[in-house]
Amino acid sequence: MIVVEKNEIIQNFFNGLGLDFTLNEDFALKNFVQGLLVNERASIKDIAENTIHGLGERQMNRAIHQLSMKSDDILLTNLKQLQTIPGLKLKSSGVISLDEHIIPKTGTRIEGVDYFHVNTGDKNTLGLSMISTHYYGGIIEYPIDREIYRRIRELEKYGRELEKYGKASLYRSKNEIARELIQKYAALGTPCKTWVMDSYFMTKENVQELTSHGFSYISKIKRNWVVTFHRKRWNISELYAHIPDSEYELVKAVNPKNHEKKHFLVAHRDVFIKKIGNHHLIFLKELETTETGEFKEKYRDGWTCLVSNIDDGSPKEIVQTYMKRWTIETSYRDDTQELHLKGCMWRNIEGQYCFISLVFLAYRLLVWAHYMGFLGAYNSELRTIGQKHRAFQRFSDELFGIWINKLHQTCKNCQIADIIHGLIYGIKVEKFL
Repeated sequence: MIVVEKNEIIQNFFNGLGLDFTLNEDFALKNFVQGLLVNERASIKDIAENTIHGLGERQMNRAIHQLSMKSDDILLTNLKQLQTIPGLKLKSSGVISLDEHIIPKTGTRIEGVDYFHVNTGDKNTLGLSMISTHYYGGIIEYPIDREIYRRIRELEKYGRELEKYGKASLYRSKNEIARELIQKYAALGTPCKTWVMDSYFMTKENVQELTSHGFSYISKIKRNWVVTFHRKRWNISELYAHIPDSEYELVKAVNPKNHEKKHFLVAHRDVFIKKIGNHHLIFLKELETTETGEFKEKYRDGWTCLVSNIDDGSPKEIVQTYMKRWTIETSYRDDTQELHLKGCMWRNIEGQYCFISLVFLAYRLLVWAHYMGFLGAYNSELRTIGQKHRAFQRFSDELFGIWINKLHQTCKNCQIADIIHGLIYGIKVEKFL
């Protein structure tokens, strides 16, 4: 599909960034994000070839390389712009999800790529480890920030500088990256202060970072953690084993994305955890319905424990809030299926950062365009990113139709214009020859 330069949605979304772009960088940013939304492939070559009034492949390649040095600033400045729009800004009722996602890759000659374990299979997956944050506020949600985790051996492979003890100077653990993302988010000063995360990121250092900024959090916690309950030290598994069945209450929670209802048996304990203080533990046993309509435990020994520092939340409210963590998982699916997240084959790490930033911008653009009323005429349902994406494509089709008709009217005696018009509208080329 051909990208048209004068796209009102694209132009308005990127106006006022206030960054020092060259003309070619401005063209490349706008055309590449639009190309992610309308092209079948997300390569510089394909987008450049399908661009009217844009850049050639070499020009776009150079401009994207220059943009890669500014991708952090572009992502942050755009996020700050969204905070000036009342309906799009982060709200206190929302949550920030923190998670890791492995972006699949097919080649080993890409900086940052290594083999990583994923929960969906036994084999390690070749890919890029992205740790990111995502905002969910109900109708409005969008990605916040991202960093790439790199192993020491992979850094050494690309000749990165080493310290005297053999540790790569650029190496950061996943939880060090998590704390950097928390710090960067805290600097924004937004009212959304509730974080949800998986057990991997539930560390005392991460909790101390969160609480130092006044954030609350809900996380899964591993069963081997040691807590103090009634002046006695227990690990989580021991504490669970001593909860009588009579203390469990039936709780219903709803998935915020697909509205699927889940039922749990829930019990709680107020405990003290060394170095991070008083916390609530919520023990969950998921249920399923039998043929007779009764509930039974869905998994054998499949209980889960949540931990939270939220003082005024009931167990049901904590469970329902934690369910919102699922939204970052669906955002990864949308990034991949709708916005070509795994399609980047750029070799250097700066290019990978830039490409992820452009994908995040495309996601935010769809949310912004829907809120601003640009997409309503092109799709009756606009709940999901996929539906917003389809509406944007129809909008772009309409722009291209207007452009091709103008070309046909302007060049009435031009055989090439007739051929282009005929190809678009299914008229045999032989008619014009």
